Amino acid sequence: MGEKEYKKVPIRTFQEARHCPARKPFNPSTRNLPGNAMDEDGKEARSLVQEKRLIEEKLRLAGGDDFSFLLKDCSDLSDIIDEIEDVSSQMHEKEHAAFEAKIKFSRKIRRKAKDMLNFEQQLVSEYENKHITLEHGKRMVSIIKLLRSKSVDKARREAKEFYGFLEMGSRLEIINDLLLKKRAQAERSLRGVEALLSDLEWLAKEPAADEEKVKRHDEKVQIGVQLSKIWQGHVQSLKSMPMPGLLGKMREDELGKIGFPEISGNEAEALAAFLEKSGLETRSAEQLHDMARQSEQLLRHLGLDLPLFRQEVAARRAFLFGIMSYSADSRAPDLAYLAKHDEAARRLAERLSELEKTGEQDKREWERTEKIRQMKEELAGADKATFEKSLQELRALLDVLDGKAAPEKAEESKEENGLIGSILKLFGKK
Repeated sequence: MGEKEYKKVPIRTFQEARHCPARKPFNPSTRNLPGNAMDEDGKEARSLVQEKRLIEEKLRLAGGDDFSFLLKDCSDLSDIIDEIEDVSSQMHEKEHAAFEAKIKFSRKIRRKAKDMLNFEQQLVSEYENKHITLEHGKRMVSIIKLLRSKSVDKARREAKEFYGFLEMGSRLEIINDLLLKKRAQAERSLRGVEALLSDLEWLAKEPAADEEKVKRHDEKVQIGVQLSKIWQGHVQSLKSMPMPGLLGKMREDELGKIGFPEISGNEAEALAAFLEKSGLETRSAEQLHDMARQSEQLLRHLGLDLPLFRQEVAARRAFLFGIMSYSADSRAPDLAYLAKHDEAARRLAERLSELEKTGEQDKREWERTEKIRQMKEELAGADKATFEKSLQELRALLDVLDGKAAPEKAEESKEENGLIGSILKLFGKK
């Protein structure tokens, strides 16, 4: 009766056995469920939207729908006032300056005068294009007249409203930046809640685990662990054998088929004969390899026939190194070899062959079961209704941030702020 043939098992089966225990403890992720801590993010976002609307409404009343022209005029007017004030402060000093300095200062005054004239023309053009009101245009022109008459302080007082518009514009820029961050934060939170709901729905639809398949997969992995240990023990035993005995094993068991380096029958006989004759029959491949690297003086001291040693041992350093470096981890255990030399391995190999028939489907079921178990641990205590409410509230908040809905009054959204704040905090603040 011939030897039983065993299905070749991929090396990954044994790698999984070494590195992936069947039931390793689940390490919960850092994703926490919403807590009860109150947070002001939702309230703050709505407050910012409300403030933005009020500022924009005031600016539109003053400068129309596109109030950027008004803000630019205010900025230009502020710059002109500052520049004229600077020029005025230098007037007394320049009276006693050198002639060349006076010329340069005179040119600077003419440039400022030209700037004021250009600004007045700009105001006329923008009024004609309905970018500013007639009232604001007239008031700016009157401020320019005050500057021409060197009444800088009075001009600055008259420009108080325009400075107010500039402050509104600056505040609006800050609010817009804050709202962009709030929106990004709310979007992250929304994606997180949607993912959690998706997980909860997936869990609800998944059928119960097929324990028989899971048990078979666990058994298969454990068999892989045991066979790997037996295989490593056999390989180490072969590598540490005295060289004559290993040469005999190579011939009898055809170790070349399991990855050991090969040597011809004549060369093996010649090497074994030399080792017996020289008293080196107890040396392993590693010991012989080390000897081949030693000095001739030391080898002579051992009473060796150096020419013959070089021919039979030193010339085969690559062969000896191949034995030394052979690793049990570099290939899957040869089940036929193990079954022939180890009764326990034979029984395990037979059982593994049986388990391989359903191996793929068992593994898929095991992975699905593990995913269910881990997800249940992660979502323990999660309430679908709570997350659905959170989803609605986050979408409502995004509508407010996008200007699609008016922000609620603070007292009307007090309860929601706590929940929204918790969700925003959960999925990362800016």
